[in-house]
Amino acid sequence: MLYARQQTRSEADAEDVLQEALVQLVRAVERRTFEGGEPQLLAYALTAIRHRATDVARRSMVRRRYERANGEIQAAEQENPWMSSALDDDVYRAHVEGILKRIPEDFAEVLILKIWEGLTFVQIAAVTGEHVSTVNTRYRRALARFRAELAETPLPE
Repeated sequence: MLYARQQTRSEADAEDVLQEALVQLVRAVERRTFEGGEPQLLAYALTAIRHRATDVARRSMVRRRYERANGEIQAAEQENPWMSSALDDDVYRAHVEGILKRIPEDFAEVLILKIWEGLTFVQIAAVTGEHVSTVNTRYRRALARFRAELAETPLPE
């Protein structure tokens, strides 16, 4: 769910994307078109989430263009936290979420997949469609950016 939230930036869209991805995975397993066995289930689901989120973003972009052209955009857009857990302390969660939103999206994506989803660089490369060396570089740069942001705005005491 965390990855879906990061990809969509919307709780409602994240839930839809996650459900669609899981349905896609179940159908692939039922049709026996899924390859790779159990070790590839998570990578398949995350890739499906990424693709579904891209579709949602494209539809949303088209909708926003249409609304702007017709003067129907409201002044304030509602923000929903996309990194939440009942176990997380809200202050720390909000702080980390803020940092993840300030760093480039491709950096945040790699951090979330590596740290919170526990994927290897090879698995992340499969999910994102990038080379392993690119993923590795993004991870190192993402950690550096995250540390710099954390140094500028330390966690609350």
